[in-house]
Amino acid sequence: MGKDDTETVKARPFIHQVGGRAVMLEISPGTICKLFNEHEFQFYENLPEYLKEFTPQYKGLVSVRCNYHDDTPTFHAEVPGYIVRNTDKHINVEDFKEVKTGLENWSMTCIKRGIESRGVWSDHDYLMLGNLVGSLKMPCILDLKIGTKQTGDDTSEEDKKLREHKSANSTSGTLGIRLTGMHMYQLKSNNYLSHNKHYGWTLNEDGLRQVLRQFFQNCCNRKVRLEVTRIISKLHRLHNILSTQDMHYFFGSSLLLFYDGYNGGRQYADQSKDVEEYSTVNADQSASALNGTIPYDEECSIGDKSDSFRNICQHECHCETGKADVRLIDFGRTVLKSDMKERSYGVEFEEGILFGLSNLINILQSIVDS
Repeated sequence: MGKDDTETVKARPFIHQVGGRAVMLEISPGTICKLFNEHEFQFYENLPEYLKEFTPQYKGLVSVRCNYHDDTPTFHAEVPGYIVRNTDKHINVEDFKEVKTGLENWSMTCIKRGIESRGVWSDHDYLMLGNLVGSLKMPCILDLKIGTKQTGDDTSEEDKKLREHKSANSTSGTLGIRLTGMHMYQLKSNNYLSHNKHYGWTLNEDGLRQVLRQFFQNCCNRKVRLEVTRIISKLHRLHNILSTQDMHYFFGSSLLLFYDGYNGGRQYADQSKDVEEYSTVNADQSASALNGTIPYDEECSIGDKSDSFRNICQHECHCETGKADVRLIDFGRTVLKSDMKERSYGVEFEEGILFGLSNLINILQSIVDS
């Protein structure tokens, strides 16, 4: 690739990074870059076709330069010109009014931690990935660590015991899922509610179930069921693939759930009391049994079971749909099964991921059914 084929762009801390340790930068509305990790690089370079539906689009490597002004780092990258040009064709940035109030800039937190530990932030290679929420006006994002265990053979025995003990005493141990970050656009206040991994460690099972319910019940009932059902369908397919694939162990991976919280410009009707009443009544509802996926042509015919929540949707819904999705992310500790020293430990870990997926499907199904 010649110099004429590249464009120098400013890389900004990715405002919608909600978790993880690796720094993520935005280099265009459609492309972000993540600090290089050899395991993750090898995974994306050899990504099986059957996993592409469930992972971010991989766009190659890019070198990012770091400069300092008044002790503040700034980042620039020379990226292939087609990435910037293609993004501009599909995304009109001026149409997107980003609401930043309430957003916790986790990417900047990671940068500051790097500076504290190393003294400066230097030039690095990054992985270029598709921005999963780049086309969303008001991204609502939930990062869930998946599995009952997150440590593999690359962890010392002492560190492994400490991490396993901590995970066992969290929802990772009881449900196989744990909140590691969240941004949720709130229609009423026109700002964001953010939670980080530290909040996730404090949640018990009921608390996590309530956060999941709160995350999706941010709009009309019809959209909630449509969006959640779409995610359930994809989780079923992912469960089937992970239960049969024989290539990788996904140590420390996460599930990223997201949808557009934009309401089409509709004025917010103050029905918070009804929502609060609905949430309180259903907070302790037990999860449904794992079952088949509701066909798409039946999604909009599911009857309402709650009078209070039906009242919220008594006006015509102008919310956008079709944006909800889920991806498997974070492959910095992913290893080939053929490279595992302790195969039995790997099998135990794999069962923990399937356990987490099943529980997440159950919880989401209970939201659809309520």
